[in-house]
Amino acid sequence: MKITSITLNDLFIQYIEIIEPLQSEQTIRTKKGYYRKHIQNRFGDKDINTLGYREYQLFVNDLLKSGLKPKTVKNIKDILQVMYKMANKLGYTDKNPLSDIELPKFDNKLHFHYSLEYQQKLIKAILEFDEPIYKDIFFFLLHGRRLNEVLSLEWEMVDLNKMIYYIPAKINKAKRNMAHMMGKDLYDRLSVYYHQACVKQGKLIPKGYIFLNPKTGKKFVDLRKPWKRLLASQNLPHTRIHDIRHLIGTYSINHLEIPIEKVSHTLGHTSIEITQKYISASPETSKEVFEKIISSL
Repeated sequence: MKITSITLNDLFIQYIEIIEPLQSEQTIRTKKGYYRKHIQNRFGDKDINTLGYREYQLFVNDLLKSGLKPKTVKNIKDILQVMYKMANKLGYTDKNPLSDIELPKFDNKLHFHYSLEYQQKLIKAILEFDEPIYKDIFFFLLHGRRLNEVLSLEWEMVDLNKMIYYIPAKINKAKRNMAHMMGKDLYDRLSVYYHQACVKQGKLIPKGYIFLNPKTGKKFVDLRKPWKRLLASQNLPHTRIHDIRHLIGTYSINHLEIPIEKVSHTLGHTSIEITQKYISASPETSKEVFEKIISSL
């Protein structure tokens, strides 16, 4: 195979061009951030064929020594490995030096250790939060959705007549299309936004994102400040927004004794190694899980 010289920077530009239409905005933003912060200064101007196993293993070792978590280092290494895989397809190289890179074993499981009392207080805090648009976003997260899924949800992904919303592969971590039925409370809240969007846009069927930042009129980027206000409103200790998903899993399985297969579907897992083994479920599942959570309080 004829090898064409190319720098890592130029390869990354082509890599982003190819994957950008296929992956979520958050995923692309994360990969660009990792590249700029950790990879670019060290290897960006170098020809990819001058870099081998030794350079990349030492790079990984240095990242670990700097205090980065093994999972983060693996994510950075994986970006490079996929870039080389693409470079092979494009004829820039016939090797992938990242294939043999070694990382320490690590347990990436996140344990939700909060008491049952705290779990119930957190759910109530979300239901009683007095900042409407943030309350509705956090309320949507109680249905098992990831934050980026909710913030990236557009009107074309919602069918109010059937009371179903769709999470396309592009905006979810599982990279597969998903459908979930909404309960009456979620339907009522989305209906309000639907009619507001129709009036604002002057259309019978609105377009664009469902939740827009009222200050910018654009998609929300960061909700950490309103989340902190929510916690402070009920004197709750620090908890990450992402912990809502761990709360749903823990509370549903351990307290409500909902079958793990249904919880797996609700959280959008592709397997139940995160919940145990992948089992298909109907769109009604997440609605059932959510309603049992609320009725248990």
